[in-house]
Amino acid sequence: MLQVVADELVILLAVARAYRNKPVDIVTASGIDQALAQLDVFDFDLFVIDLDIKEGDSFSLLETITESTPQAPVILMTTADTKVAELIETIASIRCHRCWHLLEKPFDYKKLSGFIARGLHERYPNSDQCCAVHPVRQEKRHCQRFSRFEHINLFLSSDDKTAGRRPQPATLVDISLGGIGVTTMGQILEGTRITFNEKFMHQTGLIVWSRINENQNWQAGIKFV
Repeated sequence: MLQVVADELVILLAVARAYRNKPVDIVTASGIDQALAQLDVFDFDLFVIDLDIKEGDSFSLLETITESTPQAPVILMTTADTKVAELIETIASIRCHRCWHLLEKPFDYKKLSGFIARGLHERYPNSDQCCAVHPVRQEKRHCQRFSRFEHINLFLSSDDKTAGRRPQPATLVDISLGGIGVTTMGQILEGTRITFNEKFMHQTGLIVWSRINENQNWQAGIKFV
């Protein structure tokens, strides 16, 4: 089981893409407090942590992980303009002789997958995957979904050139490689093409289903196109 601590959607999507066809459980946290709470619930095999996360102190999380799960490898991500020498010194002082890797952003998802595979091999040298040691559901996960709550704007496409400029407020509730789930105050008809101004991996989408819930809010599924 992997814990991914990041507040950037692109990182969560990179992990999802790297493990879309592998039976590995992924638990995500968008803040340090949430990540710390998850440590009391789950037994993680490996950690992927964005050091640039805005909510909380990532180094305090690293200290807690080192104390509670010292044998679990940690992959740490940071931007390319970080003072690497000082950063490595800080990390080394916390992890001492424990396993860790530093991954520079931006990165290709295949590179992240390689780092994770290396980390799992270091944790379980006699096993190809952590799930061989800690079994989880064995079906292929073609579309790993992540819960995600934040306000976004959708722009409805139309033959009317001005229509696409009017934002439709929405709340993002989950995201996967294939699309996103949202809630809106009003209905958006199935088949409506939209564009995003958010930092998704795609710029356009298509409403594939829309329904009203018990709270009289509209829910919709958007497929990336």
